[in-house]
Amino acid sequence: MKNKQQPTSKVVPFTGEFYPEVEPTPTPAATPDLTPAYFVLFAATLVAGLSLGAIFTYQSADQVQLRQMKAQSQQLQQVKTQVCQ
Repeated sequence: MKNKQQPTSKVVPFTGEFYPEVEPTPTPAATPDLTPAYFVLFAATLVAGLSLGAIFTYQSADQVQLRQMKAQSQQLQQVKTQVCQ
């Protein structure tokens, strides 16, 4: 004869009532598939922001004027070396 196992029960003190033990249900783990997607989205947004910042800085009036002054300074230096020789 095979012995069938009875469902385990616990006795609640002072009342004598039987309650079946409930096994805790495992909590579902967070989906790790979305985390890399958010990281890639954040990195792309950061790169786009830095790129736009660099473009606007490069095209700003002060930077354009500074580049023109450097070019004029180089031209003046070339004229000075040609005249002084």
